[in-house]
Amino acid sequence: MSLDFPTITVLGFLLCIGIAVGFSLLLVVLRGQPVLRQWTISLWLLTLGVTLLALRPYLPLVPAVLAGNAAMAGCGLMMLRGMALHLQRPLPLWWPLLMATAFMACIFAFLVPWPDLGMRLLVFSVFALMVDGWIAALLLRHAPPQQRTSCRLAAAVFLAEAALYAVRLFLPVAPDAGEDIMRTGSPMFATYIAGVMLELARCFAMVLLLVERMLVDLRRAARTDGLTGLLNRSAVLADGQAQLQKLRRQRRPLALLLVDVDHFKKINDRWGHLAGDQVLRHFAATLQHCVQGHEHLLGRYGGEEFVLVLAGGTRGEAMERAAAIRARLQQRPALLADGPVWVTASVGLAMDAGQGDLSTLLAAADAALYRAKAEGRDRLVCAPPAADSPLPIAPGALPV
Repeated sequence: MSLDFPTITVLGFLLCIGIAVGFSLLLVVLRGQPVLRQWTISLWLLTLGVTLLALRPYLPLVPAVLAGNAAMAGCGLMMLRGMALHLQRPLPLWWPLLMATAFMACIFAFLVPWPDLGMRLLVFSVFALMVDGWIAALLLRHAPPQQRTSCRLAAAVFLAEAALYAVRLFLPVAPDAGEDIMRTGSPMFATYIAGVMLELARCFAMVLLLVERMLVDLRRAARTDGLTGLLNRSAVLADGQAQLQKLRRQRRPLALLLVDVDHFKKINDRWGHLAGDQVLRHFAATLQHCVQGHEHLLGRYGGEEFVLVLAGGTRGEAMERAAAIRARLQQRPALLADGPVWVTASVGLAMDAGQGDLSTLLAAADAALYRAKAEGRDRLVCAPPAADSPLPIAPGALPV
């Protein structure tokens, strides 16, 4: 099979159809993905544009060219919008729409009043160059830290495509081409072949962006407590141990607080477990508010118990945070359907003494928390200076 222009056109059309169908199937499986929806629409617009432009010899010239280029412009704008959405960057619509309007105005001008295929190819190359450059700039400037690999690879593909259109700006169109795109000459023909290859590369780049984003989301979900949105037990323990080692190397203090919702079982028994869940979310929000502006780790340790690690926090600063938590709970109740519910907190505080690991600190803080509950709850108890020295428990105390 000879690689003439009609053959390349058919291959490009089949490639566009295959990619659009593939992304449509992905959209069926990955429902609720607005980025994927934008890109799928973009790919179908690309397929429509390629089809209309390829069928120009069999369709009325002016409607086919205008509709085909409008579809190609829509493809670029939807791709740009989807990329901004993927990167969670605001994209004012007026500038892309203005760019597309100017593009279509130029296409019309060089189609009806002053028919010139070479100028239309030039205008299209400028438009595509601007869109690809914009997308590459977004990917390079605003890539999230955990997604830089996929963003950089995708940016490389879009930059390569932009370079292709930049080269096309300087390629001559055969003088006898007229309105027949198949007679534009060998240099232009070579860019069409490269364009087909880059379209396939762009498809893989988009899939890579989606896959890395999903991996990041899955890792985040695996580290997050589903009820409160805080770090879960395993995540806060792993991060806490790493933080402890880092601060010891830097010779900075570390404070660990175990915070417990008082009488939580009674709340569940009286108002039900759904109300108890709401109280836990309120409690977590209170903790988050009270540690804003402080270097910290905050997670749900289990049940109604939360762990707070204050990096660089002295004993006095940790006691201030504990007091702030208890004070805010006194000021702001949990608002349930049956009315406000006031809760209090017991807090056990342990300071790093440079011995043992995070479990040593947790044991000391847990013993201090046990003592706080045994002494009547709604209070802070500090572990003794030696973090691995257990606190004595009052005889007969049965904290819950």
